[in-house]
Amino acid sequence: MMGTAITLDTLLLAAVIAYALGAIPVAYTIGRINGINVFQVGSRQAGATNIWRQVSRKQGVIVTGIDAIKGVSAVLMARYMGLEGTELLVPTAAAIAGHWNSPITKFRGGDGVVTLMGASLGIAPITVLLGLTAGIATAFLVHKKLNHPSLWGGIVGFLVFITLSFQPDSHIEPAIVYGLTGLGLAIMLHSIYFHKRHKEYFSDRERQRKNLDATITQDRLS
Repeated sequence: MMGTAITLDTLLLAAVIAYALGAIPVAYTIGRINGINVFQVGSRQAGATNIWRQVSRKQGVIVTGIDAIKGVSAVLMARYMGLEGTELLVPTAAAIAGHWNSPITKFRGGDGVVTLMGASLGIAPITVLLGLTAGIATAFLVHKKLNHPSLWGGIVGFLVFITLSFQPDSHIEPAIVYGLTGLGLAIMLHSIYFHKRHKEYFSDRERQRKNLDATITQDRLS
């Protein structure tokens, strides 16, 4: 429930600040520094995974860290302004929206998984840290086999988060858990929509992967 001391103006200001933080195009900037446009290579998204694959692992880790900091900063700024509890879901959603649609990159962006994880870390540090660890491990294990490993890592991380949040000794409001879960589902739907809209990119990648596998198999048999 929204605190009586928080006015609509304060809530809107927190959302605007969070959107601005989310809109900082970290992956796009890192890509440009390294001579590539992330919207024209790989997954065509401005995210850590695309930088990891198209530039280097080191740069991918840097993007992951900064994208997470964007989410954490949005929540910490909101806390400083007096927001608490479920009110923090507003700047969290705004930061994700900024990451999706940055004015700096003509309203293009990434999937927002890492930004959501960062914001969640600012809301419930210990529980989210455990989920985040599981999510990162999952993303690392599947990054060579699946598209958008950060999305799959996010799903696993949130499942761990939800499980821990409903333990008897948890101090997290159920409404916050439902809200963060809803945002996680929104990110998943956003990613699915992007895949369907740009399926030709992923079809080409899949054909290339199959051709490579066939070539390797043929070389082994010959």
